Amino acid sequence: MSTNDDQQPTPEATLSPAEISRRARRNRLEINRPAAENLRDKMLALITEHERETIAARALAGDPNPTDADPLEYPHEIAEHYAQLDQRPGYLDQLANELSLDDVRTLRLAGEAAQAVTPRVVVAEADRGKHPRQIAAEIGLTDSRVYSILRDHRSSPTAD
Repeated sequence: MSTNDDQQPTPEATLSPAEISRRARRNRLEINRPAAENLRDKMLALITEHERETIAARALAGDPNPTDADPLEYPHEIAEHYAQLDQRPGYLDQLANELSLDDVRTLRLAGEAAQAVTPRVVVAEADRGKHPRQIAAEIGLTDSRVYSILRDHRSSPTAD
């Protein structure tokens, strides 16, 4: 038998017995997994890959919201945290670190737009049959303010 210097030891031959044992246990755990778990994991991976590809394709096609995310999700989150009066000081510090000047400007203008459209939304909801107290509770106004908006609308010359 000739010995050849070209023969290299296989990587497994250089492993310690402890490492070989760890790898054997790891492989045994993977082999002993139920087929349903393996199938589930493969399906989830395929679904995730499909979602990423779909989002990328929609973004490349110019879709401004390729993930179909709620465009008001972040403002809703800000409003929910801000409404918790006991946590407000710490939250304001956090927002100051997160928001840029452009973000603050955008939120300020959106707030002004929401304030300006509030009477129209209140009137539209009342026209759909929603009770003024329910409107007040949902929009965060007092009952008297909602009644005042409705009264002003009815008395305006452009009211239907």
